[in-house]
Amino acid sequence: MGVSELPFELLVQISDNLSTKDILSCALTCKAWRNPFQKALWREIRLYNFHSTQRFIDIIKDFQDVSISYPHLVHSLCIDGRFRMPPNSDSQVSDLSMYLPNIKSLCVENISRTDICTELTRSHKIWKSLESLKVDYERSENEVSAKNLFEFINTCTMLQKLEIRDDGLGFNIERSVDYFENMHRHLQNLSFIKVGLYLTPDILDTLDTIPNTIPAFSVIYLDINSKRYKGIDSYDDTEYGTNDWDPLWLYYFGYKYPNLRSLKLDFTNIFSEPINPGYRQMTISLFHSNPNAFRHLETFDLTTDYYFEFSDFILWELFCSLRIPLKYLTLDATNYGAVDDSNPMDIDRILQSFSETLESLSVTGFIYSERNQDSTIKLSSCYPLLTNLCIRGREMSLNLEDLLDKCVALKQLEYCGGILLINPNTTTEESNQHQKQHGLQILKLHDFSAAAEVFDHISFKCRSLEYMDLSVFYITGNICERNGCLLLDMSHTFLKTLNIAQIRYGSTCKKTHSDDAIGLTLLSQLYDDPSAGKESEREENHIDSKNTIVKYCDMGCFYTYDYHRIGANRGLHTMQLSKTSANIALGYYQNSWPNKFISTLKDDNSYDGVHREIEWERELCKGYAKWSFGKVKDIHFISI
Repeated sequence: MGVSELPFELLVQISDNLSTKDILSCALTCKAWRNPFQKALWREIRLYNFHSTQRFIDIIKDFQDVSISYPHLVHSLCIDGRFRMPPNSDSQVSDLSMYLPNIKSLCVENISRTDICTELTRSHKIWKSLESLKVDYERSENEVSAKNLFEFINTCTMLQKLEIRDDGLGFNIERSVDYFENMHRHLQNLSFIKVGLYLTPDILDTLDTIPNTIPAFSVIYLDINSKRYKGIDSYDDTEYGTNDWDPLWLYYFGYKYPNLRSLKLDFTNIFSEPINPGYRQMTISLFHSNPNAFRHLETFDLTTDYYFEFSDFILWELFCSLRIPLKYLTLDATNYGAVDDSNPMDIDRILQSFSETLESLSVTGFIYSERNQDSTIKLSSCYPLLTNLCIRGREMSLNLEDLLDKCVALKQLEYCGGILLINPNTTTEESNQHQKQHGLQILKLHDFSAAAEVFDHISFKCRSLEYMDLSVFYITGNICERNGCLLLDMSHTFLKTLNIAQIRYGSTCKKTHSDDAIGLTLLSQLYDDPSAGKESEREENHIDSKNTIVKYCDMGCFYTYDYHRIGANRGLHTMQLSKTSANIALGYYQNSWPNKFISTLKDDNSYDGVHREIEWERELCKGYAKWSFGKVKDIHFISI
C-alpha cells in the first residue's frame, strides 16, 4: 500500500500527534492527504493580531457556501487580548462566536479588565458549546472590579473547566462568597476551577448563610492562588505583597463542594495579626459542625509562609479531626526562600493520622524537631501504602535504613537540607546477606551530608534504582593512602539517568575545613559485556572481595570549587574536565600521589582566583572521589 492509499482514520490519528508545521506539510504532500490534514489544521486556531484575525474571518466567510464547513471543525481557539480591531472594520472579534459555533476550548491571553471580554459578551451568539476557558489577565495598579470578565464567564453556561491566571504587578481581582454563589448559578457543569484572585477576608459576614448554600456537586478540582497585591522591591528585585486570609473559607468550601477530590491553596505574604484564641475556637467549632465536609478529598496542597497559624491549624483541626481520607498531601511553608522555624512539623504524626490512605507526602520549609533536641526524624510504625516522600528543611537527620524498613512500598524519595544516616553497626556484608531488597526507583538528594557507607548501603539494598539526582552535598569517607581515592561503591546500581553537581568530600579520619575539602569527582561504570544480562553482571562484577579485579570504564570527571568574585554571590560551582585534563589527574594518582603535583602552568604566579579551569591542578594533592556504578545510561553534569 502506498502512502497516498492510507485509510482516512489512520491519517486522522497521525495528525493528532503532529505539530502545526508538520500537519501543513502533510496537507501539501498529495491530494489524498489534503482533506484529513486540512481538517486537522482547522481544529486549533491561534490569533495574535488584527491582521490575522481579519484574514481568518474573511476565510470563514468564503466557506459559507462550501459543502465542507471547515469553521465547524474549529474546536480550540486562542486569542491575544492586547490587540484591538479598528472601529470602522468590517469584522469584529465578536463575530468569531457567530462563525465558530462548535468551539470547545477558548484561551484569551494578555487581557486587561475592560477589553475583549466585553465584545464577546455582547456578541450575536455566545458559545454554548464551550467546555474549557483559560484567561490570562493583567493585574492593575488600581483596585478595579473585573465585572466585564466575569460577565463573560457566566455566559458560557456549558463550561466544565475554568482557569484564570493573573500576571504582572499590582492589585488582584477580589472575590467574595457572593461571587462563587453567582458563578455556580450560571455554570452548573463546572468541575475544574483554577483561579488567581484574592479571597476577601470578610467571610465572617456570611457565616449564617453558608450551611444553606446550594452545593456544587460537579466540582471535583479547586486551585486558588489568593494574593491581594504583588510588587517588586526596587532595592534587591525581590517580590513582596500584602495579603490576608481567613481559614473560614475552608468552612465554606466544605459545604459548597461536597464531592471535591483535589484542593490546592496558595496564600503567602500574610500580614494579618495572629488568630486570637476565641476566634480560633469558634473556627474549630464551625469546622466540626459539618462532619460531611471533604469526605471525598484525596489531594491537599497548601503553600503559605505563615506556618503556625495555618499549616498546623488546618492540618490537625480540620483534616485530621474529621478523618479526611487524604492520599496526596503537600505542605510548603518556605518564607522568601528561608525555613519557618516557628514550630516543628511532626512527620510521624502526619503518617499516623492518615496511615490508612496516604500514598504521597511532601513537606517543605520546616524544622522537624525542637531546639537542642535529637534532630533525627523517627518513624514509630510501618506505613505500607506510602510510595512518595519528600522532606525539605534544615537542621535534621534521616535514618535511611530505618525509613526504607518502615516504608516498604516507597518508590520515590527526595531529601534536602540535612544529614543522611544508616545504623552505625550496618556493614555492606550484613546488608548483602540479611537485608531484604527495597523497590526504591527514584532518589533525589540535595543540600545534605552523608558518609560514603550510606551509598554502599543504597546500592546493596535498592537495586531497582533508575533515577538519581545528587547536588550540593558533602560526603566523608576513608581516603586510600596508596592512591588518594575515596571510593563510593555503587556497583549494584544500574541507572537510566544520573544528574550530579556540586559535590565535595572529606576524610573521616580528620576534621576537614572548607579549604581542605576534595572537589574532584570521577564517575565510572562496569565495562559492557553484550553477552551478559543485567543480573549476571551484578553477580559477577560486584565488589565483594579484596581479591576481585573489576574492570571499569570512566564516564567523566568534574571539579567542584568555592567561587567568589567581587560583586558576586559566593557559592559552589561545578565544571566538567576535558578528557585530557582527566587523564592528567588519573595519571598523577596512579603514579605520583601523594607527591606534589608539578603544575602544567607556565607561570604559577599568574592565577587570579577567577579562572578555575586551571585551579583543579592545585588541589590534586587533596585526593579524589570515585563513584563506581554498575551502569548509567544518561549522565547530566549540572554546571552551576
